[in-house]
Amino acid sequence: MCDSAPLPPSIEVCIVGAGPTGLACALGLAARKVSFVIVEAVAEGHTTSRAIAVYPGTLEAIGALHPGVVDDMIATGIRGDFTRAFDRHGQLVFNIMFAKLRTKYPFQIFMGQHTVEEAMRAGIRRSGHSIHFGKRMEAIKEVNEGQQFELLFESGEKLRARFVVAADGPKSFLRSFAGITLRDPYTNKEAVPGPQDSNYIVADVVYEKPTDNVPRDAVQLNIGEQGFVLMAPMKDPVDPERNLFRLYVGVTGTPPREPDLAYLQGILDAKGPGSRTTPRNVPKIAKLLHAARFRTRPALADSFLHRTKRGAYILLAGDAAHTHGPAGGQGMNLGMCDGTVLALAIDRHQTARRQGEEAKATQILESYSKTRREVAWTVIKLVQGVANLEAGGMTWAHWFRVVSMRIFSPVPFVNNFVAWNLSGLGHATKV
Repeated sequence: MCDSAPLPPSIEVCIVGAGPTGLACALGLAARKVSFVIVEAVAEGHTTSRAIAVYPGTLEAIGALHPGVVDDMIATGIRGDFTRAFDRHGQLVFNIMFAKLRTKYPFQIFMGQHTVEEAMRAGIRRSGHSIHFGKRMEAIKEVNEGQQFELLFESGEKLRARFVVAADGPKSFLRSFAGITLRDPYTNKEAVPGPQDSNYIVADVVYEKPTDNVPRDAVQLNIGEQGFVLMAPMKDPVDPERNLFRLYVGVTGTPPREPDLAYLQGILDAKGPGSRTTPRNVPKIAKLLHAARFRTRPALADSFLHRTKRGAYILLAGDAAHTHGPAGGQGMNLGMCDGTVLALAIDRHQTARRQGEEAKATQILESYSKTRREVAWTVIKLVQGVANLEAGGMTWAHWFRVVSMRIFSPVPFVNNFVAWNLSGLGHATKV
């Protein structure tokens, strides 16, 4: 898994960050025989995560490059055919079905982000490439009169590349070096932490059996008066029969830094499934495996690329280019699709340059930046709409949202439209 071999002195493409976005870009470049290396600051693969679902659009994007990777995901995860939500009284708000989507993969796959990364790393190894872990970048500069960038690592190693893919997350060092600002797309002000940020908890829990009102083949959302509880099933690699779930909680105020079992059980008792039914039938947490709090805000980079005068590029993808809340489960999926589209754009750019079409080559990468930025803004608005529904409350606006979804979501066209938007099929490979 970890390649400790020295980095080459020079390469065409260097991907910085071996999360889902960087790995997806690596799979795309490997499929097109483009020379690259992928480096990651941590010493080994990630072992915890927030993301939980891989959507049909993402499965198609990855499957078109390496079908075996998707086969591994399907074998490792849990297939989910629908997403459902209940209001605070336990009444169904919507049940969004994926089965009727026109795709090879009309379903979600529930699996933790770290497990998704394992499947993608295996695909990269099968393609004859490796991942350079423990390579923390500490500086970058233009060299060769702007024809390349030189990356300096803590190990003392240096690497030159014409394309540097910034898949290094929301606090991207490369984005900062390029002078690209991350802004709140609603206010156009710089996106910085503040009191307006939304607070969430993510936890992996094992429930006592039985859990009659929590499905093992779907995401379930329970909308409370203040915040929500969302549950998604996970497959335990050691004990497949264990009742393992990923739990997301939207909270008002600041949650504890390390939420414990009692705190999470209290939230379930107050607004989880079965908390308002008679008799009460709230899932009981038997074991807490991991829990953390996090804060989010919508943010969108001014541009997804930085170009030197001589045609070297820093190209942003995933969280380095855009961030938003967890509503709708879009973050990891959007980043992975960014990565696959960017790999295609780099390959097309190189082909155009080899054919002497410099203007076309430049336009290809500018199109990547413009189009994927538009896609990210569309997804941010989608996420905000879902978040408004999840937030709950006693206002007329919330009542109208819930009633509208309850009335219209059973209509086949509406249900399919919502599923299509959540699936990413409309923008997964847009370039």
